[in-house]
Amino acid sequence: MAQASEVSLSERLAAAFDLIVASKFYQYVEPEGWLWCGVSGKDFYPILNVCPHCVLDNQFVHTQGHKPGSGQIGPTTALALREIIAAYFYLTGKSDCFVYRASEPIDLAVVDRKNKILFIAEVKAAPLFTPPLVRRHATASMQTQRAMPLKHSLGVARGLHKAEVGLYIPGLEGPFEIFLAPGTVGQAMPLDQPLAAVVERDPAIANRFFRTWRLMWRSYRNKDSTTPLYWFCGACGRPSNPGEGWPRQANGRPKGTISDGKTSVGIDRTDDIKKATFQALKLGVENRRGDPSPWRLLIGLASNLHASRHYDGYLRPYEDLIWGWADAAENDRDLYNLFDGIVSFTRSHMRDKWLANTIDWHGRRNA
Repeated sequence: MAQASEVSLSERLAAAFDLIVASKFYQYVEPEGWLWCGVSGKDFYPILNVCPHCVLDNQFVHTQGHKPGSGQIGPTTALALREIIAAYFYLTGKSDCFVYRASEPIDLAVVDRKNKILFIAEVKAAPLFTPPLVRRHATASMQTQRAMPLKHSLGVARGLHKAEVGLYIPGLEGPFEIFLAPGTVGQAMPLDQPLAAVVERDPAIANRFFRTWRLMWRSYRNKDSTTPLYWFCGACGRPSNPGEGWPRQANGRPKGTISDGKTSVGIDRTDDIKKATFQALKLGVENRRGDPSPWRLLIGLASNLHASRHYDGYLRPYEDLIWGWADAAENDRDLYNLFDGIVSFTRSHMRDKWLANTIDWHGRRNA
């Protein structure tokens, strides 16, 4: 098992992003639609469409997950990315760099006041892993509404605003739970501060989470469905033969997925790559004509994770493109990078020295 020191800073930042996003996704948790797992004796509120406990034993019990709507995902992930970058600048002494959200479609603006540099970016981000919510089951705490296969049922969670609820974290050596203070969930408030308080009291929790997250990231990149951790990742699909806990079509074939391609992680969804590439060009067209002096303008993309499955086909051929207006190109002047930087925690492609030196977590293993 990898030790904490073997988890790179860039991977720890990416893993922390997932926890921050989860804390914001669960700001509004409904009492309806909780899953009781009779095998574990626990109630779950998962994002994906499978019982999170049984999948660790390669038993696939289908449930309706609680994926947030697209109108919530984009703003939430962009906010989490800005918060982490701002915290990184603060903790590494980059006191002249500030992080903002600008008007659409600028999801991220990094301002270096000392050097008079502005980096604006379109953000396309999505978590690798969103921990399910979990609480200990009691008969009085669940109003059963529908029986399901393999000792499961759906119901209404009673007393949610008073209960001790946590985040359920899988692991090859067994799952563990990060329980928050009783009454934290169900109060229409983000969970980031209560979660931070738990990790501050016991830093070993974060280290254990980082190691688990690293294994998930490896399984996602390698499409390794032989490890149960794979089925906790976005866009994991569905096993070819999920068993009796899974719904079937009339012809007997399984239907639905644990997580479909629309939940691809980071910027690894092809539609997102295409939209973001156009947005980067649009930002250039709308902002390059004016004279920004004494400021220097940089434009790019930002995400939590690079497109590990689709980078070669959808980003690599365009990452070093330059463009310009015809009248300027004829005189070999005023040509611009399509991307001054494609920034993510796990891999970045920089065409500007200032940007590479400012977003430098790839070279800081144990910062």
